[in-house]
Amino acid sequence: MKPLLFILFLPAFGYAVRPHEYHLAFLELEYNSTATRFEATLKVTAHDLAYITSKKHQKDYSIDQILKDSLLRREIEMILLTGFTLWNGTQEVYFTLEAFETNHQGELLVFLSSEPTPMVESLSLSFPLLTTYFPDQQNKVTYLSNGKQCAVTFLLNDLRKEIPKLL
Repeated sequence: MKPLLFILFLPAFGYAVRPHEYHLAFLELEYNSTATRFEATLKVTAHDLAYITSKKHQKDYSIDQILKDSLLRREIEMILLTGFTLWNGTQEVYFTLEAFETNHQGELLVFLSSEPTPMVESLSLSFPLLTTYFPDQQNKVTYLSNGKQCAVTFLLNDLRKEIPKLL
């Protein structure tokens, strides 16, 4: 009877452990004029980061294990902080990672803020996060300003895009 049950549940098991088809990351970006800095929330699939770390170290890790280990956590921080670049005019804006949070949808939320910087007329962004690991990775930025928003999508070959000015 046990072999029969195994055969019956094998297709369902194979579906459950198969990697997901889409690799997505979302960045919500806003300029805080009171603090004169950019603030951002980055949302990425937690098991994608766990997969990258596990593969690198040839050991299975969950996102919770990674976040509790200072060395593994630092590796993830570096992946995330180098996964996008914002230019305020011609000046690169540097971000600090403020906090991590996981949610029940299997996502890692990363809260970031920039150093104080005056807002200039043009913004551009590069967002290659995880594209070296997942060529089908799709990244989307939502920029918020003055109660308005715009979205910009990045694929593997998108190097740098202008963020439209919101009036």
